[in-house]
Amino acid sequence: MNVALEVYNTYEDFILEKDIMYFRIGEHGLVSFHGKNYHVKKRLNTEQIQNMTSDSVFFKVNTDCYVNTKKIQHIQDGKVYFEARISDSKFTTITKLRQHRLKEIVQQRKTED
Repeated sequence: MNVALEVYNTYEDFILEKDIMYFRIGEHGLVSFHGKNYHVKKRLNTEQIQNMTSDSVFFKVNTDCYVNTKKIQHIQDGKVYFEARISDSKFTTITKLRQHRLKEIVQQRKTED
């Protein structure tokens, strides 16, 4: 019996809300996606970028970076952490102005779940 197994390639076929912790938008539509153990760069068109940035799951933390509010573990001292172990976890920086608002959003999500 031949059974075809579905192969899920995280690098090519990632699910934005499920697999990506944060992404950065670069020049000419180059977007850098950061997952748990990897990061992938893809060139996207303007419409695709607008769809991603308008998604309520992602919050703009600075001029070119959006974080997945469902993946945030902790926010402290201008940094957003994505794993429980702060010493070696992935993080990105956040402006002080946006830090307070993001904390509110994360707290609200945790109470809803």
